Amino acid sequence: MKLSVNKVPFEEALPRFCNIGLFNDFSEDNTDDVEMFRSLYEKFSAESYDDGDLIIKEGETSENLYILSEGSVQIFRTTQFGDEIAIAAFDASLDVFFGESALIDKDECSATVRAVGSCKVLALKGTDFVEFCKKYPILGFYVYKKITKRMQQSIKRANHDIATLYAALFREIEGSN
Repeated sequence: MKLSVNKVPFEEALPRFCNIGLFNDFSEDNTDDVEMFRSLYEKFSAESYDDGDLIIKEGETSENLYILSEGSVQIFRTTQFGDEIAIAAFDASLDVFFGESALIDKDECSATVRAVGSCKVLALKGTDFVEFCKKYPILGFYVYKKITKRMQQSIKRANHDIATLYAALFREIEGSN
């Protein structure tokens, strides 16, 4: 069950923010960047989940970006036959974020994210991020660039997988004649 909890002080969170892939174009040594992150951090809420709780559910609409701040999560996809398969597992030491599509627009989630043990996340509503970017457009530019690159890589992997499956199917059909 999702519970709201207190966030760690900004000074403790700052180094992690600068390591997260979405924000690593900025530095904790730059006073302008620090003030920008301080303002952004105020928009995040902290949430706690118990073992097995769903943070994001495949097929449902999400409006939040999540940063894993403590604990571990596992990512699942559902097959066309309704089977759930694990596709990845992450812990907080990896500076993991997920749900970044919510920063662009509300969208159907492409996977389920489940807590493994107890975990904590920082959550940011996409609408709050858009408002924030009106004051700090440079952050928005870099974040959207990172999201675009991540989506581009996903499309390339999917296209490669489709081509591989097509080739295997074609060989199978040729071999059965």
